[in-house]
Amino acid sequence: MRVSTRAWYGLMAMVELGLRERQGRVQVREISESQGIPEEYLEQLMMPLKRAGLVRSQRGVRGGYTLARPASQITVLEILEALEGPILDAEPTDAALRERAQTSGVTEVWERLRQAMEETLRAITLAQVCAWERERRTKQPLMFYI
Repeated sequence: MRVSTRAWYGLMAMVELGLRERQGRVQVREISESQGIPEEYLEQLMMPLKRAGLVRSQRGVRGGYTLARPASQITVLEILEALEGPILDAEPTDAALRERAQTSGVTEVWERLRQAMEETLRAITLAQVCAWERERRTKQPLMFYI
């Protein structure tokens, strides 16, 4: 399985909002610069996050994005489903295979995988990911330039 750029960037953007949770509105430009996400692409990612009720936006000079709920109440599963849809869609597109899959034990493999992924991602909150990010940032060596 591959994790898409959309999922990576979307989660990174949400982490940035979580890290700045007490700051108020954060502009797309600030998120883009901090996380290295192309600004135009980031604007596209914010729309499904807003539709899912994960972020709020305000237009204008003092506009920007904020989390719609505290980071501790937003799960990684919610973020990824807002960006990508169902976490695992193993439904066969071929009609004949779809019919066979209904009686196949292989279907149980995909169902168990889906359940395990959802359970894991539901258990991780945005606040936890933000804490991991803060920890990672403090462990990076300082660079001094002369």
